[in-house]
Amino acid sequence: MKNRTTFSLVSTMLIILCGWPRGISRPERSGPPVLSRSDAPQAAESRFGIDYVFPLQSFYQKEKWPRRFSRTGAGWVNFAQVSWSAIEPNPPRGGRHRYNWAGLDRSVRLWQKYGFRITVSLRLGNGWFAGPIEYRPGGMEFRNSDRLPAEEYMDDYRAWIAALVERYDDDGQDDMPGLRAPVLHYQVGNEYANPVFWTGTLDDYRILLEETVSAARSASADVHIISNGIRWNDLFHNDPDAQLFEERFAAFLESLPSDVWREAWQRARAMTELTVALAYLYDILDAGGNGPYETASAGYMAWVQKELAKHGLTTTIWDMEARSEPRLTFNPLVHFHPELVIPDGQRILQAMKNPADPLHDEAVAWYRAEQSRVLVKVFVTRFAAGFEKVFMGMPNDWDKMLARFTVANPFIGLTDSDGDPWPAFYALALLVDKLDGFAQAEKIEADPGVELYRFLFADGRPPVWVAWLWEDEVRGMNDPLPAREVRLPIRGPVTMYTIPTSGDHYRTVPLDGSPSGLAVELTPEPVLFQER
Repeated sequence: MKNRTTFSLVSTMLIILCGWPRGISRPERSGPPVLSRSDAPQAAESRFGIDYVFPLQSFYQKEKWPRRFSRTGAGWVNFAQVSWSAIEPNPPRGGRHRYNWAGLDRSVRLWQKYGFRITVSLRLGNGWFAGPIEYRPGGMEFRNSDRLPAEEYMDDYRAWIAALVERYDDDGQDDMPGLRAPVLHYQVGNEYANPVFWTGTLDDYRILLEETVSAARSASADVHIISNGIRWNDLFHNDPDAQLFEERFAAFLESLPSDVWREAWQRARAMTELTVALAYLYDILDAGGNGPYETASAGYMAWVQKELAKHGLTTTIWDMEARSEPRLTFNPLVHFHPELVIPDGQRILQAMKNPADPLHDEAVAWYRAEQSRVLVKVFVTRFAAGFEKVFMGMPNDWDKMLARFTVANPFIGLTDSDGDPWPAFYALALLVDKLDGFAQAEKIEADPGVELYRFLFADGRPPVWVAWLWEDEVRGMNDPLPAREVRLPIRGPVTMYTIPTSGDHYRTVPLDGSPSGLAVELTPEPVLFQER
């Protein structure tokens, strides 16, 4: 299954995978920030998306999922693990292909009914067409991995891609009945630096990209091809210019327990760098896989831009798998910065898993408030770094799914396992309401220890600012939010919006302006300021 919960290369090889302004005492309380589709920007122009929807699984073919997530106002959804082997489980007979479109059709209809534009993350699977496994790290063989189809089946691969694009391109020819809008964005593979997903050679991926682009564009000249997702987790923490990459990567390799691990990571790096270097073949680079690490957003983008510049390339860059779960666990084989893990994270996780634990309710409340804060910081820093669109995963927790056995922390959703929203869901809705459609996002210089960002709009809407207090150390569950009075370079007047951290409500507070700036008390909990 599509699994990007840690740097999944190693996790799978292990078989585990802000405050109030001064003088304000009675802020106005607002209702849940639920958008209607007419209030939001056109879906195709939306900067926000939802990741990790599996359209071929009956669990995600229930109408409650698109209905609920349409309330966030996000315009995009990524369909994960759409594999050739699932759509065409048997080889053609007499030259005739028999595609099983039923599940994908149902999901396309459902999500389009609620106004979403769709990206499709393509996989191959270990089907009748599979070529030989070319890479076996440490002698392990991942038989369900993708690899280049056998040479005698490449014509069938081209036919599959062309048929897929033709069915959903909305050109009036061989289209899915009931199609409301074209589906034109296709991702070629999922995190192929990970051998559980790709056991072909590095050059085989170039061939796969070339064949996919050619076949897709034979069906529609308007199609957009997206690279497989690259990921570096927390590597670029506090390294906004990516100056420490070589030093950190070398130290990480040295810390690994064996040459098998070192070789695997070196190959992962080579595949990641190759993916960037192939930007001349695709339209969008998926520089996702940066997880919930808002402190790594700028450095990650800086590294990507340096890699593109080596080859004289530019491309559109999306993050198709941002994350928002607080960092409760650490794995030295996949993470670079143990200091980012929350103190007593394992104890918090244990309490969340056990409703009878005396700390259960407190742990859940703290965790979900923190998740909301992380989500806002991740979106804001990604946009300011230059990511054009950002997709947030996961839609729901995995604690009641078989997938819980593949992750250390299954509480990774914007909703619980039944689809009931957590505060982060409503924080996303607030961000979409206030930020979607922005023309420019930028980090603004402010007092030391203050994170300040400004969003500008080309349609006449007033600027929106987002601010929070930088934290030098990671807080535990029992640690209070630090607070500090600051003066922001915002002349006002503004309306301040808090973010939902308990339930579905947020607060709005009108504030007068001042030539000397806006005096407020900030905490690490982000607040939004909309100019009036």
